[in-house]
Amino acid sequence: MLPARIELGQIGTAVILLACAFWMSRRFAVLAFVLQLLTSMAFGAVISAVHTELGPAGIPTKTLYTTEVTGTIIGLEPRNGRIRATVHPSEITGIAPDRLNWNVRLSFLGDSALAIGDQIRANARLFPLRAPAVPGDPDFSRNLYFSNIGASGFVFGRQFDVLKNENPINNNILMGDIERARQYVSGAISDKMTGPEVGIAKALIIGERGEVAPDIADDLRKSGLAHLLAISGLHMGLLCGTVFFLIRFGLAAIPAIALRYPIKKWAAMAAMLAGLVYLGLSGATIPTQRAFVMLLVVWLALLLDRRAISLRLVGVAAIMVLILRPDAVLGASFQLSFAAVGALVAFYDGPGRRWLDRQGMLSWYERAGLYLAGLLLTSLIVTAVTAPIIGYHFGRISMLGIFANLVAIPVMAFWVMPLIVVTLALVPLGLHGLSLAVMKPGLGVLLKTADLVAAQDWGLWYVSGLDMLAVAFGLFALAWIIIWRDKVMIVPVIPVIVAAIIFQVLHKEPEILISGDRESWAVYDPDAGILHISAHPNDFQKDIWMSRFGIRPEQEESRVQTCRNDPCHLDVSANIVASQIIVASRIANPFYACRNADIIVSLQTDLPTTCQASGARMVIDDDVLWWQGGTAIKLPSAPDENPALKTVREETGNWPWIIIGGRAGR
Repeated sequence: MLPARIELGQIGTAVILLACAFWMSRRFAVLAFVLQLLTSMAFGAVISAVHTELGPAGIPTKTLYTTEVTGTIIGLEPRNGRIRATVHPSEITGIAPDRLNWNVRLSFLGDSALAIGDQIRANARLFPLRAPAVPGDPDFSRNLYFSNIGASGFVFGRQFDVLKNENPINNNILMGDIERARQYVSGAISDKMTGPEVGIAKALIIGERGEVAPDIADDLRKSGLAHLLAISGLHMGLLCGTVFFLIRFGLAAIPAIALRYPIKKWAAMAAMLAGLVYLGLSGATIPTQRAFVMLLVVWLALLLDRRAISLRLVGVAAIMVLILRPDAVLGASFQLSFAAVGALVAFYDGPGRRWLDRQGMLSWYERAGLYLAGLLLTSLIVTAVTAPIIGYHFGRISMLGIFANLVAIPVMAFWVMPLIVVTLALVPLGLHGLSLAVMKPGLGVLLKTADLVAAQDWGLWYVSGLDMLAVAFGLFALAWIIIWRDKVMIVPVIPVIVAAIIFQVLHKEPEILISGDRESWAVYDPDAGILHISAHPNDFQKDIWMSRFGIRPEQEESRVQTCRNDPCHLDVSANIVASQIIVASRIANPFYACRNADIIVSLQTDLPTTCQASGARMVIDDDVLWWQGGTAIKLPSAPDENPALKTVREETGNWPWIIIGGRAGR
């Protein structure tokens, strides 16, 4: 989040000095606590700096419109009717071989015959990592950079050859074996199952979501069940828990073993091994890695006869994840997982423990009612603590997800996940058809639940204009309260809550968005509630911008207007203060435009430097967009105000994954 990297030597020196200061002040509790926090933050900065230094170097900064890529396929994934391959290049025309220490992500036609380990030569177009289109949009380039992806692109039709595997990359042998196992399991599922359940089954078993139909994925998002598609703590916990239960149950049935050996620890070790296998088969994505680390801590606690579930172990898991992948902290996945897990552990380790301890004295139907009540309470807690994060990242919150999860979680726990364990055990024997047949109706229940809940439009709340600092301060306050769990300790965090409220009240969402690609743009009229967009916007970009202004998909026809004129003249107003805006690819008569408009945007040409002196309040031209990236402009809400400008360069900083104007940060 800093504007640029801090040198490793500088931040390392700061850690040493802060650690020494903490040790010297250890007799003074409050001062020592503050210094401990500062030391921890500085150490986090060291870890981030190390990962940044180890990131890919020499990545392309300009588009290679036609180039030849030779390399080894190390990953395959179906995606929207095409195949997305991760290639470790040995040669790229136009790039020196000694600069190829990174991977390339290429898109092939969907029926291309490719396999993990294939040596390929392809004619392709490669794009550099793309900075966010406008300030406030998601930054996908950062995730690609830390995933060692230096460029992405597509192959021209079928212009590729599969070469003989003569020079395998030795350090990718294990990865290749895992990927081949994933492809084998994928084929086994396709052979024995049909219908929309196939995509869901592959998403749950091998983490391959490319075959999930777009309408089904949208229903899952609207119903609050999208977390089922991303293999994370729920899936890993249920799978490992099933293995743990089955192994311990089986060993307990043999008195000669149960009375002489620590079968609980044996079952924990088997669950750890099952989790490791599942981690590999699911593609080892960041959420899955994080879930495995958290469960690994739990199983190690069992082996060491320590408490398996506590906030301390949640903290240990978070530290391990951040050491392995520090950039994860900025992603929705990390924030949602630890917010939910932290809140649930805090509850069930406190008031919830006293509530559940009484279930041993209840009848079976009372315990069943207690289980359903626990599911409802769990859904309420998770929804409450994750709503601000979901609203900030995705712009909408499913309030009916509470009830959808009351159906989905038991189905996953008692029907789908146990059968996934059985399926994985039977696939090597070729006997998985029966388990998949029994699993299919369970997946159908999930799909029908998602469809029913998603059809209730009133249950999906669209939110917009959430301030980043307000959400961050709010989450800090929530974390503080969860950690201390003491009424007295709420007092120190009250100023933080007040600051979050102030930041949100003062937040002003920009109404004019100009993409760095110098083609797409959007202008929102606050008083009329209308979003004006360019003639041919990218559908994905349009959806992000509609969500940003709180416009529902079904409102697109009435609240989104496409301007097909070039130049496009718009009259918009914020708080009854009118502004005349001109957006054009090229302005034939810039002096007329400068005298008759408040804000002028020239996407592909420069404007004279005297334009603002002629009367325009703000001028954005090709020069600004090329060197500063996309821009966001806040309209004046008072006659004496001027428009406020933010650029991608200003907001994202000078980092090696931010490539603007053909230059990468340092």
